[in-house]
Amino acid sequence: MCIMLSEAKLNGTKKDINKINMKSKIYLAALMIGLFFMLGCSAGLTAKTTEVKQPLNQVSELGTKKGNIPPDFAVITTEGKAVVLGNFIRDEKPVIIYFFATWCPYCHQDLTALSKVYKDYENNVSIIAISLDLNEGKDLLIEYKQKYPELQNVIFAPGTNDILTKYQVIRTTTKFAIGKDGKILYAGFGAFDEGQWKILLDALAK
Repeated sequence: MCIMLSEAKLNGTKKDINKINMKSKIYLAALMIGLFFMLGCSAGLTAKTTEVKQPLNQVSELGTKKGNIPPDFAVITTEGKAVVLGNFIRDEKPVIIYFFATWCPYCHQDLTALSKVYKDYENNVSIIAISLDLNEGKDLLIEYKQKYPELQNVIFAPGTNDILTKYQVIRTTTKFAIGKDGKILYAGFGAFDEGQWKILLDALAK
């Protein structure tokens, strides 16, 4: 009797094991099917993402580094006229944005050198000179501009917090040269000599 009972228990155990094995196989099959669909969806998503990103790589970034499209702004000149940077870019006209202060000796050095070469370029390259000293008003800039008779076609204007923030300007003699394609060709600071101004102006006038 004991032997028969043991065999019955053994047979029951085997059936339980078979059931467990069957459930494991079903679970494993379901897991593999789910994994297949997940991988398939991921592959499809990757392909779609690549298709979306590709044209975005060809779009120029807005910013203040070389190759960027510069942030737009508007200033009121010493003549009381509104000047918008975006108009130069739209018309494919090269322009230099120059940040200075009337009390800056390096700016005087910079503008003196520019005075000696700008006549040859003033019809092809515009310059917007913006004071980064927000205490300098229109009257002071008009007086300062008179020191450079060869630069009368340069646009002088008081600065604003908005412009200084957009361009992250903290130094005088900071320059942003923007080409006909509307992108920044050069960004830097420091006083130029005549030769350096000619190199930059030649590159813009091409």
